[in-house]
Amino acid sequence: MDFLCEHVVERKKTGLYRYKSIAIASLFVIIPAIIIVVCMAIGSISKDLLFLRGSVFLIPLFAFIAVKFGPIATAYGTVAYEYSVMSGEMSFAKIYGDRFRRDWFTFKLSDAEKIAPYNYIYQDSADKDHFAATYKAISSFDATNIYFCIFKNNKNERCIVYFEPIKKSLKMIKTYFPATVMTNVPD
Repeated sequence: MDFLCEHVVERKKTGLYRYKSIAIASLFVIIPAIIIVVCMAIGSISKDLLFLRGSVFLIPLFAFIAVKFGPIATAYGTVAYEYSVMSGEMSFAKIYGDRFRRDWFTFKLSDAEKIAPYNYIYQDSADKDHFAATYKAISSFDATNIYFCIFKNNKNERCIVYFEPIKKSLKMIKTYFPATVMTNVPD
């Protein structure tokens, strides 16, 4: 039996989310332009503030910052979710732009209350309850194989996570939490 299963799901670019990278990149042009225009306007008010008109000479500095930090910042415009099942624990992480990985949360599968597919049969138990935190680690709610897990976090609060399992991870989850509802999911 395998003791580790990892799976990555990339968030689909739908709605306003598809413009997130473009918006982040455009801020590296818009904010410096606003700063320069405001400095030029304030510099026109009086002779004491005339030195603010020299803000035009900051353009090379702003260009250097945009070239250096722009690609790093735009990486936060795309998100993928990674989950892993190992030794009775399920952990989730966010991966930004295939560059940066941030651990998100972890819970023991023994602390789970319910693990089931998010379909018309089990959807009511996920939608009607109140949870302290709701985690969405799915590509979109239009995906076909969405599961949810209701669990208690380390503060003993009820939380829910939506995720897209593969067959291997579902078998491992079933090993540690036998009440898992199994369906036919892709490999």
